[in-house]
Amino acid sequence: MKKVYILLLSAAFTVNAMAQSAPGIAPATFKSCTSTCTAASSICPAGSPNTVTNFNDKQYISGTGSGSTSVGAQWMFYNVSTDNSTSTPLQVNAIITIESAYRAVVSSFDDDGALDQNGNATLANLFAPTISADQTLGNADRSGYVQFKITFYKNKLSGAANKWDAQNYSESIQLTGLNYVHYDIDGTSGSGYQLRETGTVKEITATNPQITVNSNSELNPYTYTGDGSNWRGFMGSTCNRNNTSKCAEVVSAFKFNGALSTVTFRMGYNYDRLSSGSALNSTPGRLYASTFGCFTFPAPVILPVKLLSFGGSYNSNGTNLNWETEAEVNFDHYEIERSSNGSEFNYIGSVAAQAGESRKQYSYTDNIGATGNIFYYRLKMVDIDGKFKYSNVIVIRRDAKSINGISVSPNPIIGSGAATIRLSSTTTGKVDLRVIDLAGKVVLQQQSRVSEGINSISINNINRLQSGIYTVQVLQNDEAMSTKISIVK
Repeated sequence: MKKVYILLLSAAFTVNAMAQSAPGIAPATFKSCTSTCTAASSICPAGSPNTVTNFNDKQYISGTGSGSTSVGAQWMFYNVSTDNSTSTPLQVNAIITIESAYRAVVSSFDDDGALDQNGNATLANLFAPTISADQTLGNADRSGYVQFKITFYKNKLSGAANKWDAQNYSESIQLTGLNYVHYDIDGTSGSGYQLRETGTVKEITATNPQITVNSNSELNPYTYTGDGSNWRGFMGSTCNRNNTSKCAEVVSAFKFNGALSTVTFRMGYNYDRLSSGSALNSTPGRLYASTFGCFTFPAPVILPVKLLSFGGSYNSNGTNLNWETEAEVNFDHYEIERSSNGSEFNYIGSVAAQAGESRKQYSYTDNIGATGNIFYYRLKMVDIDGKFKYSNVIVIRRDAKSINGISVSPNPIIGSGAATIRLSSTTTGKVDLRVIDLAGKVVLQQQSRVSEGINSISINNINRLQSGIYTVQVLQNDEAMSTKISIVK
């Protein structure tokens, strides 16, 4: 495969196996190598939207391991795709997590300088990690992989200053008809060894995803069961193609049916030591590359309800959630969902709608028991026709103090009058205050100091805003609460 790096791995790059199982048995036979390079057709099948993601604007967040290439590391990707077909463009962001590793390490998370088969730097938009064996490949057979998970999110805050704001990576978004494409699944060989790359995805059902390859493909079907899931994909042959090849002979596509917000995939290797000849005796760095595309964006849902505020607080092993709405016409119920990681949410209960035009107040108590320290909540708002929309995500911390409630006075704000936000805090510290318009743009932002108890904060420059409905949001210790205000001029 492309460039082959001989790496001297330090302890800083060691990735723990995390009790992952071996990646199955190699196919008994392999297709022979060819020098053919068929130009790969569009990754999007006929009739599907030609939507492709790009991965060239990224930032390392954090991780449970020893650094940005260790197991547990998470990277944010900003604006991987944008739908400009509506008056309010929908932007999609993503987070890629190194979930686990088995006998393999990540030596480079994403190479934006990767070259294609012609030696041109045309692959910056691909996700291109470099992966190596965790030890020298010598006289014993060895195989391994790194497992990645990508989650797609709805961008909420516009502007370069907000691109890495946690809110832009808090509400997962489901994409329909998603295709995952793995390029350059090839290999190499010597007098006494064969080394092949592998690429698999986590199966949803026996027929999902659907897998397609070129009829002249050098790829070998590769399927196994491990870690409670089925994995399907391909193992390469022993032809080492130049750079990161997009030749159809070494490209596979995985088409997912239905809508989904996450894809879990593995990139790995299979080393076979032959009975005679020289062993490889190195830890070669293999450059992988992939992308996503062909999906449709979710259609905007306009519900017959206005969510005015949504917040919560922790007290005595329970989360007390509360929200306020108005204009509940032909509206059915609210479903409460909770997550421990901010991306995968589970249903925990529901509350029936009271219905009517007037303001309504709701509450729900979640008895969370003794496990975990941080919890994410959102509302799924469902009308009588089954259409639904999610609220913003709020964060509740068991081990940190939080703001208990906010209100703005006066509301509505008439003319060029001033406005004061009133909030209750159980600790002394700083809060971030934002005013957001209906398009999701932050139009005012300030930081203020609060003390334990009831605080009143003047909203600076509120008189500069035009007539309309705005969201006032207060953030403290990674927790957020919001309320709506109206400005009339």
